[in-house]
Amino acid sequence: MSSSRRAISTSVDSGQFAHKIATAVESAWHRTYGTGRLDIPVSVVATLAALPEKDSCGHNVSESVLSWDADTFHDFARHTWSSVIRHRTEITHLLHPMIAWIFDDPDRDVRGHALAVAQAALRAGQPHLTGTERRFDVDLLGTVLTVLRPKSALKARGQFYTPGSVAKLLAGMSDIQEHSNVTDPMMGTGGMFRAAAEVMCEQGRDPRTIRWIGCDVDSLAVACATVNSMIWDLGTDIVFHAGNTLEPGWREVALAQREELRRLSGDLKRDRAMLEFLKLL
Repeated sequence: MSSSRRAISTSVDSGQFAHKIATAVESAWHRTYGTGRLDIPVSVVATLAALPEKDSCGHNVSESVLSWDADTFHDFARHTWSSVIRHRTEITHLLHPMIAWIFDDPDRDVRGHALAVAQAALRAGQPHLTGTERRFDVDLLGTVLTVLRPKSALKARGQFYTPGSVAKLLAGMSDIQEHSNVTDPMMGTGGMFRAAAEVMCEQGRDPRTIRWIGCDVDSLAVACATVNSMIWDLGTDIVFHAGNTLEPGWREVALAQREELRRLSGDLKRDRAMLEFLKLL
């Protein structure tokens, strides 16, 4: 991968754009649902990140999606994450805190709240950010999570998100070679990984060759980091863990969980193939 993926430039500051979207999401969620659970609005933004800016005919995708009803959007979300899990079974446990509600057959009110958030994000222009090359330049999910959480809650959790410019400065001080490990024991939503990938691309190196190792006590933040690894095209060699960084062996636990899920997925695919073969006999 070359640094050409960042060749598209814009006068719109991606950080300000992300904050505009996050503010619209926060307003819509608190207006329809109130305070409380954050997995639904965050997952809605993550789901919309699967949309391109324009369809095959060159039309803005937002225009058609804004016409969907609550059930149609829910079906789209379920299909999107079913596809992700089918192709990336090893990250299922990492995504679970964010997307579990989608598969719990939520009632009509909850679906309506999710649709309201989706419409707010679309009207704020999310596909123009996550559906374009600009997605590499900002941590939208981290911004959304920060805006949704009261400052007192962030302080209580000890969560302080590093600005993108600072993260890039720190990443630039490291000479990250391809096929090496990059570890962040307090990764939050993965902002340092994004910065490291950006620096690598500028140097003509491929972030997809890296093993990204991260931990955070906030399981929803870890879910966001997992989605971000796909948004930022970090590759599939991610070893993430939701837990206490001070606990010894968390890296080994995370790797073991990943490999076990991969093994189970392989066994399931083999069994399905065997059943299909037997049907032909």
